[in-house]
Amino acid sequence: MEGMKKTALTILYYLWVVIREVCYAIASFLLWSYGCVIIVFTMHYQGVMVLAWTALWALLYGAHIFNLFGKKRVRKGLLLLSLAAVAVLIAMPMYRWYTVDRHRQLSDQIQWWRYDPFRVGTLAKLVVAEPQYHLRGDLPRIDGAYALYPLYAGAIQSLCEPNAEIEIRTNGSDRTFERLLAGKVDLIFSAPPSQLQEKAAQEAGLTFEMTPIAREAFVFFVHRENPVDNLSQEDIRAIYSGKVKHWEEINPAWSGEIKPFQRNEGSGSQTRLQRIMGDIPILPPIREDRVGGMGGIINDVAAYRNHREAIGFSFRYFTEEMFKNGDIKLLSIDGVAPSVENIRNGTYPFLSDFCIITVRPRSENTRKLVDFFFSEAGQTLIEETGYVPLPHKE
Repeated sequence: MEGMKKTALTILYYLWVVIREVCYAIASFLLWSYGCVIIVFTMHYQGVMVLAWTALWALLYGAHIFNLFGKKRVRKGLLLLSLAAVAVLIAMPMYRWYTVDRHRQLSDQIQWWRYDPFRVGTLAKLVVAEPQYHLRGDLPRIDGAYALYPLYAGAIQSLCEPNAEIEIRTNGSDRTFERLLAGKVDLIFSAPPSQLQEKAAQEAGLTFEMTPIAREAFVFFVHRENPVDNLSQEDIRAIYSGKVKHWEEINPAWSGEIKPFQRNEGSGSQTRLQRIMGDIPILPPIREDRVGGMGGIINDVAAYRNHREAIGFSFRYFTEEMFKNGDIKLLSIDGVAPSVENIRNGTYPFLSDFCIITVRPRSENTRKLVDFFFSEAGQTLIEETGYVPLPHKE
C-alpha cells in the first residue's frame, strides 16, 4: 500500500513537472515573440537584431534547463546572460519612446467627426442657400482631402435635408483619387492631381474635369521653440533635396540634423512639394514601422512628429484650424507670412487651388453643387470656413 502511494505521488509529481515545463515553454515563446515585435518597431537592422535576440532568448531558456539539471557554475553564467537579455528587452521600448513616441504626431489630434454635417455641435459652417442649389433625389457620392472636409461638409449641411441619404467621406487625397477613378464616388474635393494620378486616369481612359473653387496657402512649419521664422524658396529646396542637412547652416542659434518629414505619394501636400521642387530630386522620406492590415508590420512614410529638429508641410487651414495646439509655428517664405490677406493678394509664394474634380459626366446635382460655390452663399461658406474663394472661370 505504501509503495502504491509513493508511485502515485511520483506520477503526480512528474505530471506536474511536465505541465509546468509546457507552461514555461509557452511563456518563453511569448516572451521571444514580444521581443521580436519590439525590435521591429524600435531598431534598424531588424534581421540581425532578431537573430541576436533569439540567441539571448535561447540562453534564457537554457538557463532554466541547466537550473534543473546543470552544474552550478554553468547555471550562474547563464542566469547572468539571461538577466542581460531581459535588460535589453526592457531598454528597447524605452529607446523607442525617447527617440520616437514622445514626439507626438500631428495627425494624432485631428478629430474629423467634429465637422460631420447635421451632427449636434458640429463645427461645419451653415449658410442659407437659394432654393435652386438645394440637392434632392439621387445625391452624389462625395469624398475628399482631410483639409477640405469642413468645407464640403458645410456645403452638404447647407444644401441637403437633415435626413438625406448621402455618402460623404474623407480619405485623404491619395485614396480619394483611387476611389474616383474606380467609380466608387462621383466627385472629390482635392488639390489638383499628381503626375502619377494623371497617368492612372489616362490608363483608365478617363479625363479629370476640375473646377477650382478656393485658394489656400501651402505652408511649412517647425517646432515652436525653433528660432527660425522665415525660409527662402531656395532654403526649402535645399532642405528637401538634402543639400542642407543641419539647422546651423540656416540659423546658428539652432542646432541639430534637420528632420524633413514628408507625406505619402499621391497626397495633395506631397504633390505640391513635388511641384515646388521641380526637377530637383527629393530626399527619401523618413519611414516608420507600424501595424497594418491583418496585424502585419508595414514600413511606411512617417507622419510628422514634432521633434525639435523637424520640419513639415501641409495646408494653412489644416494646421491653424483643424490642428491648433501651439506646438508648431508656421514659417514665412521669402519674408511673406501665409495669412489670408497674403493669399488673397497673391504675395505668398506657395499657393494652391482646391477643386471639385470629376472624371465622368456630371449629374444635375453635381452641377448644382459646383454652381453653389460661386453663389453668394457659397462664397460666404468658403470664407467662413477659412479659405479664400475664387471667381468662376468659364
